[in-house]
Amino acid sequence: MHFLSTLPILGSVLLCSTLGIYVIEGEDEESSTVQQNKHDTKQRLGRGTHGGFPCGACTVLVTSSAACAEKQCSRLPDPLSVDCSNVVFTLGPAVLDYLSNSSTPDTLCYSIGLCNKEPGQCNLFPKGKQASQAKSKIRKLSEIENSYLSEMIVKVFPWLCYIPGVRQLCEALERTFEQLEPGLDIDGDGFSPAETFRGSLWRGRDCHDGNSNIHPGRRPSNGDRHIDSNCNGIYGVNPISGRSWEEELCSGSGEKGIIYIGDSVGAHFHIPAQWFSPVDIGGQIFTNLTEVITNEGDWPHLGFATGFRNSSMPDLIHGKVDSIYLRLRERNLCNHRDYQNLARNGANSTDTLFYIQALNQSRRDLPAIVFYALIGNDVCTEKPDPDIMTTPQMFQENTLKVLQILEKQLAPGSHLVLVGLIDAAFLYDAMAERFHPLGAYNKNIKYKDMYAWFNCMQIGPCAGWMNWNSTLRSITSKRSRELSDVLRQIAEKQKFFNFDITFIDNPFQTVINSWISGGGEVYQLVEPVDSLHPTQAAQTLIAEQVWSELLEKAPHIIGPVNPANQLIQKLFGDQGGH
Repeated sequence: MHFLSTLPILGSVLLCSTLGIYVIEGEDEESSTVQQNKHDTKQRLGRGTHGGFPCGACTVLVTSSAACAEKQCSRLPDPLSVDCSNVVFTLGPAVLDYLSNSSTPDTLCYSIGLCNKEPGQCNLFPKGKQASQAKSKIRKLSEIENSYLSEMIVKVFPWLCYIPGVRQLCEALERTFEQLEPGLDIDGDGFSPAETFRGSLWRGRDCHDGNSNIHPGRRPSNGDRHIDSNCNGIYGVNPISGRSWEEELCSGSGEKGIIYIGDSVGAHFHIPAQWFSPVDIGGQIFTNLTEVITNEGDWPHLGFATGFRNSSMPDLIHGKVDSIYLRLRERNLCNHRDYQNLARNGANSTDTLFYIQALNQSRRDLPAIVFYALIGNDVCTEKPDPDIMTTPQMFQENTLKVLQILEKQLAPGSHLVLVGLIDAAFLYDAMAERFHPLGAYNKNIKYKDMYAWFNCMQIGPCAGWMNWNSTLRSITSKRSRELSDVLRQIAEKQKFFNFDITFIDNPFQTVINSWISGGGEVYQLVEPVDSLHPTQAAQTLIAEQVWSELLEKAPHIIGPVNPANQLIQKLFGDQGGH
């Protein structure tokens, strides 16, 4: 079964609806489910080259060594720990002997058949002795064992699926979340009272999930005299004036929400480095694994776009939280809970034409500030081939289609901010000679080794920049600048009725440049596992950069400070929290 089916979350009914598995009672129940599972397994295991995801996962897992693998399995939640132990039981004895004779995880995974040579062999580790030098030659797995272990690897070690680029190897998981809509949404208004499965960590919390006319961001109904129709915690009537509090405190204050359309940078993709370093794994590391999985490896509630609270998992991620949403809310407390994060790991401009369908906004709602920020996936591909990058013409067509959709759905007085792409040409030279978490303990894997392995396997997040070939890196940077120019020209030339358009340079690029100018180093601001995404510290700097640029270039987008903020706090406290 799909590994999520083993998670004790939200009950079986919600889980099945979230997974898209609808089983009809009767004699065909088992057969239909089994057929779907076989199709899902084939889809998610059959991508990449040299064995794809199972091959890559095998290499990573063997790196941890069988000697400590059983201990790590015991820390996984049931029943994943049982599946993990089965993998260790099958491979463990042979792995110990194999590795003790100076062979490498690469060689072992090819020898047992989870990796295949088509042609050649992709090596993450420096080449060691040949398998024949081991005391007992490891046997090749049978077809049944190979299939079983591949399935167990997918079930037990799902986080590899979340590395942008590797996402194509896990299509079943993709289908689970591709709608970008909450798993629990009884009234179907696109908002949820639950946090995970694209719930209130991604969009403002629904304060009444039994009424689709009540949700964050809507224009107040009858002044919210009797009910909080926009979930901002402000409702009721002033007994002295007879006017509703919503009218007195919010009307004319310039209230507006934030909608972020983007990729893994806006979703705040983060995989804990401890998960790739066995010596750093402690007893609490996997405590919140379920929550991490159901949020797709993303932490939007801590990110620069729609973050709103500090981390509840300091062992996995920690640091100050600052965001555009929090700054909008601080400026005007009437903006409470009015946020939607539609960012998706790996999304490019073509994908966004589908994901935009998850936008829950209509002209009857309050105005919004919409960020269209596809940072790099239109130039970042798993293959080192410039011909498969998005062309400027296609990028323009995709962007204009999205803008036309926004014109139909946004309320008048909204604003669109087009964010330029990053130019990550700095990445390779800054990271290549540093040790990756997988090789930090034994000092045997540098980022340049990881990049080369990613590119050989064709499962990496960005072959264009994560590449020793400086010519290819230059080509990727050139295309990135061309696509940014497309956005800049759209902002200058295109006019819409319901929103104006502002272009800003890529804020992460600006933050990196400023950081280096101040004596800092790139590795301090990029995630150690993938070396591409901004860290928690960088996320706060990005929020500051975006805010500063908007204040300078387009202060009308941010709006004035609400003079009623102090009274709102006195009357409504934390407004129901988040």
